[in-house]
Amino acid sequence: MTNKSCLNTIKQKYDALTPVEKKIADYILAESRQVISMPISDFAENAGVVKSAIIRCCRTLGFGGYSEMKLALAMELSKNKQLGFVPYIDKNDNVPTILEKVFSANVKTLHDTAEELDIETLEKVVDAIDRARLVYIYGIGTSAVIASDFQYRLTQVGYTAVCFTDVPSMKVSTLNIKKGDLAFGVSNSGQTLATTDALSLAREMGATTACITGFPDSLITRICDLPLVISSDEIQYPIEAISSRIAQISVLDSIVISLSARHYSDAKKRAEKTKEFVDRGRYITKNND
Repeated sequence: MTNKSCLNTIKQKYDALTPVEKKIADYILAESRQVISMPISDFAENAGVVKSAIIRCCRTLGFGGYSEMKLALAMELSKNKQLGFVPYIDKNDNVPTILEKVFSANVKTLHDTAEELDIETLEKVVDAIDRARLVYIYGIGTSAVIASDFQYRLTQVGYTAVCFTDVPSMKVSTLNIKKGDLAFGVSNSGQTLATTDALSLAREMGATTACITGFPDSLITRICDLPLVISSDEIQYPIEAISSRIAQISVLDSIVISLSARHYSDAKKRAEKTKEFVDRGRYITKNND
């Protein structure tokens, strides 16, 4: 039995499903509460598909069969209720209601990611960064902020990292990549061409490639040696993915803290030195005033 969430997995894999599988997935999404107690024969009749297609779809989604999918769905709906997760923002919601919905969505995303993240791959990413000569980090748009923060955090704990957040610089930077370097891409959709192109070029130059994304079957996961996939069941509102950024930052923080734990004494000295720099800046500012 997997810890895989059903509804979020459907959303992540939806574009890769066959037309019949999409029909089955649409029915699960629309009638999820009814499906958890529905015999497969009733599902087939209601959805207008054959039973064997339902079983194949469940296996495509990563479940052993229909019964395992229903159990995962029931557990997910129960957890959503416990966390107060509501997958949409209504135009008539007031500020306190929106705050509650956004926070519950973020909490759910963190729970799902913690349960479903490939820990073996996470450990390999930590190892790869630890032995890398230089870390190249790529991200544009909203991913640029996360990429820049990751670069800063790695620098704080003693690693040489550079970040590129515009298309020309991303491609030109790959001319300097050598074997022994690590190229890391940030793209929630996994389809950002500037980022995937940079990683492909980095790989051609001999670098190890890693990424963080929200879609397991996306382009970026196919070209990366070490893909990290977060789980994010976003609230439906006309704003780019929000909860996914919380999960990405948390995973990247876990990487940085794992690296600092490996070199605890050095990380502690660097933290003390950073505090000294900040305090010195405050002192100079105060005296200049």
